[in-house]
Amino acid sequence: MEFERFDRAALREVVSMHDERGVLSFYVTASPQEEAAVKPAWRIRFGNELSELREQMAAIPDRERRLAVLNRLDELETDFERLLDPTESGVGRVMFAPVGDDQVRSFSLQLPMADQVVMESTAYVRPLVNAVETAPPAGLVVLSRDGLKKIDYRYGLTEDLGGTSFEVPVEDWKQMRGPSGTEFSRSTATHRDRFERRIEESLTRQLRAAAPEIAEEARRRGWQTVVLLGDVQLTEIVAPLVGGDVLQVDAVVDSLPPAKLAEYVEPQLRAARTRHGVELVERTRDAALSGGPGALGLEETLGALNDSRVAQLLLDESGEWEGGQAADGLLYPRNGAREEVPPDPTMGERMIERALDIDAEVIVLDGEAAQHLAESGGVAAMLRW
Repeated sequence: MEFERFDRAALREVVSMHDERGVLSFYVTASPQEEAAVKPAWRIRFGNELSELREQMAAIPDRERRLAVLNRLDELETDFERLLDPTESGVGRVMFAPVGDDQVRSFSLQLPMADQVVMESTAYVRPLVNAVETAPPAGLVVLSRDGLKKIDYRYGLTEDLGGTSFEVPVEDWKQMRGPSGTEFSRSTATHRDRFERRIEESLTRQLRAAAPEIAEEARRRGWQTVVLLGDVQLTEIVAPLVGGDVLQVDAVVDSLPPAKLAEYVEPQLRAARTRHGVELVERTRDAALSGGPGALGLEETLGALNDSRVAQLLLDESGEWEGGQAADGLLYPRNGAREEVPPDPTMGERMIERALDIDAEVIVLDGEAAQHLAESGGVAAMLRW
């Protein structure tokens, strides 16, 4: 088993996993605070969850399914060792494995996960979606007079994308040396002023030229926010030209490694995420109340999901909903379900699966943004039409 790079495409592939005998979903948080123990508490918790699942499977009357699940758990023992290896990178580890074949998908993120072992007919992804939504993709751009460097920050992980060096026109200084003799002192000062102006003009041109490249990187990588770090005189040149949601952080931090830079700007990114969430809820509410492309509440949202009209599904991170899924895959609230539709206690999971299946974006909200969503029962959607 190898840990894969997580992205939205990988999430959609995991959601498509289906096995009538069961898909096993494993979540564990390798807490650094518990690493010192001979057997860290998080490994013990995982072992207890696994033992409980084995006991449940041993008690089911369907002999064929019982043996299939227990045999699959035995086959995964070496994968569990990798999942629980304290020397592996990543705080949160997650693994998905269908019972009926040897496929294994696993991811390691710098985000905590709720420790649990689940078996359903599909992969259980809501804890993973909840976790990654706390750290959506952002770009960190460090500006200095020497150049810039770009960092991709998503799901708690940083990736150094390299940078660009700025050229200082030193040749101009050689060509602008003043005359000798009694006028040397005065002319040197004049030439120095001109040279410094040339440097500032050159730096401004290079910063302006870099802005479209930053904007293209943001578009290509899906950065929700671009954070410009550096002297405010530099960031103010670039910010208006990048467009989108841009934060300026007046700090000289070009010597910090990527992980420390991400830690430094985390409060600003968290505030930006809350602001985005509140604005999205308000736009959705305005659209719905004006008869536009918005849906509020469980019944309207499920209807839009069934019709494949949802562009963005908004969910309260801790929300719970009552409803069920019919044999044809359609979702119904409890009060509107057909009699033959059994209740499903994991409607949040079903909504996420349906949204990803129709290529909609899932946005999980917490804190202040979730409070704004509360009057809609913790669920709403922006629609395609």
